[in-house]
Amino acid sequence: MTLRLTTLLITSLGLIIPTVAAHCQEPQPLELVPADPKPFDELDATNEFVMFDGFDGKLLLNWQPVRFEPTHVSLAKHRGKLTITTQTGTIHAGEAPTARNIFLIPNPLNPQVDFVMTTCLTDFQPTMIYQQAGLICYDDDDNYLKWDAEFNGSQPALCILPEEKGVSNFRHAVLPTGGKGLWLRLTKRGTSFEYASSTDGTKFNVHGEQTWASGAPKFLGLIAKNGGREAAELDAQFEFFELRTAVPARGQ
Repeated sequence: MTLRLTTLLITSLGLIIPTVAAHCQEPQPLELVPADPKPFDELDATNEFVMFDGFDGKLLLNWQPVRFEPTHVSLAKHRGKLTITTQTGTIHAGEAPTARNIFLIPNPLNPQVDFVMTTCLTDFQPTMIYQQAGLICYDDDDNYLKWDAEFNGSQPALCILPEEKGVSNFRHAVLPTGGKGLWLRLTKRGTSFEYASSTDGTKFNVHGEQTWASGAPKFLGLIAKNGGREAAELDAQFEFFELRTAVPARGQ
Protein backbone atom coordinates (compact mmCIF):
# COMPACT_ATOMS: atom_id res chain seq x y z
CA MET A 1 0.00 0.00 0.00
CA THR A 2 1.46 3.37 -0.92
CA LEU A 3 1.85 6.20 1.52
CA ARG A 4 -0.78 8.15 -0.42
CA LEU A 5 -3.29 5.34 -0.16
CA THR A 6 -2.59 4.92 3.54
CA THR A 7 -3.16 8.64 4.08
CA LEU A 8 -6.40 8.57 2.11
CA LEU A 9 -7.57 5.56 4.07
CA ILE A 10 -6.82 7.24 7.38
CA THR A 11 -8.68 10.34 6.24
CA SER A 12 -11.68 8.39 5.00
CA LEU A 13 -11.99 6.59 8.32
CA GLY A 14 -12.45 9.88 10.14
CA LEU A 15 -9.58 9.47 12.57
CA ILE A 16 -9.04 12.06 15.29
CA ILE A 17 -5.51 13.49 15.14
CA PRO A 18 -4.57 15.24 18.40
CA THR A 19 -1.24 17.06 18.55
CA VAL A 20 1.40 17.94 21.12
CA ALA A 21 3.55 21.09 21.12
CA ALA A 22 6.71 20.40 19.15
CA HIS A 23 9.17 22.74 20.88
CA CYS A 24 8.41 22.51 24.60
CA GLN A 25 11.47 22.50 26.86
CA GLU A 26 10.08 20.13 29.47
CA PRO A 27 8.09 16.90 28.94
CA GLN A 28 4.43 17.78 28.71
CA PRO A 29 1.42 15.59 29.53
CA LEU A 30 -0.44 14.29 26.51
CA GLU A 31 -3.77 15.82 25.59
CA LEU A 32 -6.32 13.84 23.61
CA VAL A 33 -9.16 15.12 21.47
CA PRO A 34 -12.44 13.45 22.51
CA ALA A 35 -12.97 10.33 20.42
CA ASP A 36 -15.51 10.08 17.65
CA PRO A 37 -18.09 7.55 18.88
CA LYS A 38 -18.06 5.91 15.43
CA PRO A 39 -14.47 6.34 14.24
CA PHE A 40 -14.25 3.33 11.94
CA ASP A 41 -16.21 1.50 9.31
CA GLU A 42 -16.03 -2.27 9.55
CA LEU A 43 -13.42 -3.47 7.11
CA ASP A 44 -12.77 -6.83 5.49
CA ALA A 45 -9.73 -8.55 4.01
CA THR A 46 -10.57 -7.77 0.36
CA ASN A 47 -7.45 -5.59 0.20
CA GLU A 48 -4.44 -5.28 2.45
CA PHE A 49 -5.22 -2.91 5.29
CA VAL A 50 -2.63 -1.07 7.35
CA MET A 51 -2.90 1.30 10.30
CA PHE A 52 0.27 2.87 11.64
CA ASP A 53 1.22 5.39 14.29
CA GLY A 54 4.87 6.44 14.54
CA PHE A 55 4.29 8.80 17.51
CA ASP A 56 6.34 11.50 15.80
CA GLY A 57 5.11 14.46 17.84
CA LYS A 58 1.45 13.67 17.26
CA LEU A 59 -1.03 10.81 17.31
CA LEU A 60 -2.31 9.51 13.98
CA LEU A 61 -4.84 7.00 15.32
CA ASN A 62 -7.98 7.40 17.39
CA TRP A 63 -6.55 6.33 20.74
CA GLN A 64 -9.11 5.86 23.50
CA PRO A 65 -7.11 5.24 26.70
CA VAL A 66 -8.79 3.46 29.59
CA ARG A 67 -8.63 5.54 32.80
CA PHE A 68 -6.53 8.18 31.10
CA GLU A 69 -4.05 10.00 33.33
CA PRO A 70 -2.20 12.56 31.18
CA THR A 71 0.56 13.24 33.72
CA HIS A 72 2.01 9.80 32.95
CA VAL A 73 1.81 9.94 29.14
CA SER A 74 3.95 12.03 26.81
CA LEU A 75 5.07 12.47 23.21
CA ALA A 76 7.75 14.98 24.24
CA LYS A 77 9.65 13.19 27.02
CA HIS A 78 11.37 10.91 24.51
CA ARG A 79 11.08 12.43 21.04
CA GLY A 80 9.49 10.26 18.40
CA LYS A 81 8.03 7.85 20.95
CA LEU A 82 4.87 7.42 22.96
CA THR A 83 6.05 7.26 26.56
CA ILE A 84 3.72 5.69 29.12
CA THR A 85 5.16 5.85 32.61
CA THR A 86 4.13 2.81 34.60
CA GLN A 87 1.98 3.16 37.70
CA THR A 88 0.62 0.75 40.27
CA GLY A 89 -2.48 -0.87 38.81
CA THR A 90 -3.76 -4.19 37.54
CA ILE A 91 -6.49 -5.84 35.48
CA HIS A 92 -5.62 -9.30 36.75
CA ALA A 93 -8.59 -11.39 37.96
CA GLY A 94 -10.60 -8.51 39.37
CA GLU A 95 -7.86 -7.30 41.71
CA ALA A 96 -7.37 -3.65 42.69
CA PRO A 97 -6.25 -0.99 42.08
CA THR A 98 -7.17 -0.92 38.41
CA ALA A 99 -4.56 -0.07 35.79
CA ARG A 100 -4.51 3.31 34.08
CA ASN A 101 -3.49 4.50 30.60
CA ILE A 102 -4.29 1.35 28.65
CA PHE A 103 -3.99 2.83 25.15
CA LEU A 104 -6.59 1.35 22.80
CA ILE A 105 -8.09 1.80 19.35
CA PRO A 106 -11.41 0.21 18.36
CA ASN A 107 -10.77 -2.90 16.28
CA PRO A 108 -11.60 -1.70 12.73
CA LEU A 109 -11.76 -5.19 11.21
CA ASN A 110 -14.65 -7.58 10.79
CA PRO A 111 -14.54 -10.42 13.38
CA GLN A 112 -13.57 -12.98 10.73
CA VAL A 113 -10.56 -10.99 9.51
CA ASP A 114 -7.13 -12.01 10.82
CA PHE A 115 -4.48 -9.45 11.65
CA VAL A 116 -0.91 -8.80 12.76
CA MET A 117 -0.31 -6.26 15.54
CA THR A 118 3.26 -5.07 16.22
CA THR A 119 5.10 -2.59 18.41
CA CYS A 120 8.68 -1.85 19.44
CA LEU A 121 9.92 -0.97 22.94
CA THR A 122 13.26 0.76 23.52
CA ASP A 123 15.29 0.99 26.73
CA PHE A 124 12.66 -0.87 28.75
CA GLN A 125 14.48 -2.67 31.56
CA PRO A 126 12.07 -3.88 34.25
CA THR A 127 13.70 -4.71 37.59
CA MET A 128 10.74 -4.84 39.98
CA ILE A 129 7.67 -7.05 40.08
CA TYR A 130 5.52 -6.50 37.92
CA GLN A 131 6.83 -3.63 35.81
CA GLN A 132 5.56 -4.43 32.31
CA ALA A 133 4.84 -3.09 28.83
CA GLY A 134 3.56 -4.54 25.57
CA LEU A 135 0.55 -5.35 23.40
CA ILE A 136 -3.03 -6.06 24.39
CA CYS A 137 -6.25 -7.32 22.80
CA TYR A 138 -9.00 -6.00 25.04
CA ASP A 139 -12.73 -6.41 25.54
CA ASP A 140 -12.83 -5.23 29.16
CA ASP A 141 -10.88 -5.61 32.41
CA ASP A 142 -11.96 -9.25 32.75
CA ASN A 143 -11.47 -10.29 29.13
CA TYR A 144 -8.18 -9.59 27.38
CA LEU A 145 -5.02 -11.11 25.94
CA LYS A 146 -1.71 -9.49 26.91
CA TRP A 147 1.77 -10.08 25.40
CA ASP A 148 4.49 -8.10 27.12
CA ALA A 149 7.93 -7.76 28.64
CA GLU A 150 7.94 -7.74 32.43
CA PHE A 151 9.85 -8.56 35.60
CA ASN A 152 8.42 -11.89 36.72
CA GLY A 153 9.75 -11.89 40.27
CA SER A 154 13.22 -13.22 39.56
CA GLN A 155 14.24 -11.79 36.20
CA PRO A 156 13.00 -9.90 33.12
CA ALA A 157 10.93 -12.16 30.85
CA LEU A 158 8.25 -12.24 28.19
CA CYS A 159 4.72 -13.10 29.28
CA ILE A 160 1.58 -14.20 27.45
CA LEU A 161 -1.52 -13.79 29.61
CA PRO A 162 -5.08 -14.56 28.47
CA GLU A 163 -8.00 -13.72 30.74
CA GLU A 164 -11.62 -14.73 30.14
CA LYS A 165 -14.45 -13.84 32.52
CA GLY A 166 -11.93 -12.87 35.18
CA VAL A 167 -10.03 -16.18 35.00
CA SER A 168 -6.45 -15.86 33.82
CA ASN A 169 -3.49 -18.06 33.05
CA PHE A 170 0.00 -17.05 32.02
CA ARG A 171 3.22 -18.46 30.64
CA HIS A 172 6.66 -16.92 30.53
CA ALA A 173 9.25 -17.05 27.77
CA VAL A 174 12.89 -15.99 27.58
CA LEU A 175 13.36 -12.28 27.00
CA PRO A 176 15.74 -11.73 24.05
CA THR A 177 18.61 -9.31 24.55
CA GLY A 178 21.35 -7.69 22.51
CA GLY A 179 19.29 -5.69 20.04
CA LYS A 180 18.46 -2.03 19.63
CA GLY A 181 14.92 -2.62 20.83
CA LEU A 182 12.31 -5.26 21.57
CA TRP A 183 9.70 -5.91 18.90
CA LEU A 184 6.54 -7.66 20.07
CA ARG A 185 4.03 -9.16 17.63
CA LEU A 186 0.62 -10.84 17.93
CA THR A 187 -0.82 -12.61 14.89
CA LYS A 188 -4.50 -13.56 15.00
CA ARG A 189 -5.74 -16.53 12.98
CA GLY A 190 -9.28 -17.40 13.95
CA THR A 191 -9.35 -17.79 17.74
CA SER A 192 -5.61 -18.53 17.91
CA PHE A 193 -2.98 -15.86 18.56
CA GLU A 194 0.64 -16.48 17.65
CA TYR A 195 3.01 -14.50 19.88
CA ALA A 196 6.52 -13.60 18.73
CA SER A 197 9.45 -11.30 19.51
CA SER A 198 12.46 -9.85 17.74
CA THR A 199 15.53 -7.76 18.50
CA ASP A 200 15.86 -6.31 14.99
CA GLY A 201 12.30 -6.07 13.66
CA THR A 202 13.07 -8.44 10.80
CA LYS A 203 13.68 -11.92 12.19
CA PHE A 204 10.96 -12.93 14.64
CA ASN A 205 11.09 -15.82 17.08
CA VAL A 206 7.67 -17.45 17.49
CA HIS A 207 7.24 -18.51 21.11
CA GLY A 208 3.88 -20.24 20.77
CA GLU A 209 0.15 -19.87 20.15
CA GLN A 210 -2.66 -18.99 22.53
CA THR A 211 -6.39 -19.50 22.06
CA TRP A 212 -8.46 -16.62 23.41
CA ALA A 213 -12.20 -15.93 23.47
CA SER A 214 -13.94 -15.54 20.11
CA GLY A 215 -10.82 -14.25 18.39
CA ALA A 216 -12.55 -10.92 17.74
CA PRO A 217 -11.28 -8.36 20.28
CA LYS A 218 -13.22 -5.12 20.58
CA PHE A 219 -10.07 -3.05 21.09
CA LEU A 220 -6.38 -3.33 20.25
CA GLY A 221 -3.42 -1.46 21.62
CA LEU A 222 -0.67 -0.91 24.18
CA ILE A 223 -0.32 -1.41 27.91
CA ALA A 224 2.32 -0.30 30.43
CA LYS A 225 1.88 -0.62 34.18
CA ASN A 226 3.35 -1.96 37.43
CA GLY A 227 0.75 -4.48 38.49
CA GLY A 228 -1.02 -4.54 41.84
CA ARG A 229 2.15 -4.24 43.93
CA GLU A 230 4.06 -1.05 44.65
CA ALA A 231 7.01 -0.60 42.29
CA ALA A 232 9.09 2.25 40.95
CA GLU A 233 7.66 4.12 38.00
CA LEU A 234 9.41 3.23 34.74
CA ASP A 235 9.17 4.79 31.28
CA ALA A 236 7.85 2.44 28.59
CA GLN A 237 8.92 3.96 25.27
CA PHE A 238 6.87 2.77 22.29
CA GLU A 239 8.49 3.46 18.90
CA PHE A 240 5.37 2.70 16.87
CA PHE A 241 2.13 0.76 16.67
CA GLU A 242 1.14 -1.13 13.51
CA LEU A 243 -1.96 -3.12 12.61
CA ARG A 244 -2.26 -4.94 9.30
CA THR A 245 -4.36 -7.74 7.85
CA ALA A 246 -2.63 -11.10 8.24
CA VAL A 247 -1.04 -13.15 5.50
CA PRO A 248 -2.65 -16.65 5.52
CA ALA A 249 -0.58 -19.33 7.24
CA ARG A 250 1.12 -21.97 5.15
CA GLY A 251 -1.30 -24.53 3.79
CA GLN A 252 -4.29 -22.15 3.94
